[in-house]
Amino acid sequence: MPSDLRSIDLATLNIAREVIVACLRNHVCQWEQQSSDAVADGRLSNAVMLQNWSFAGELLAGVVSTEISGLFSKSLNARLGDLIVTPHRSVADQILDAVALEVASAQQAPELAPF
Repeated sequence: MPSDLRSIDLATLNIAREVIVACLRNHVCQWEQQSSDAVADGRLSNAVMLQNWSFAGELLAGVVSTEISGLFSKSLNARLGDLIVTPHRSVADQILDAVALEVASAQQAPELAPF
């Protein structure tokens, strides 16, 4: 893990979480289908093994998502430091602004059409 959590790109972190979790869930679907096929073919021990893989894959997808979300929060906290509630701005509003700035900075500027 980087020693300076402020250096982690939050947009990349979110994309990585989405890609990894989607990949794991894709494998889960494949294992569930293979398990159903194994039951239809009478290969019950294979079906149970594939169902166990499917269950483990779904658990792993949840763990990965939670851990990367936690890293996102730690990085965001490192960037923002100790936020304090003010009469005008809540901590939630300050965090929302910071996330909006991160998303905006990750987007490409639109190309302007020539006149």
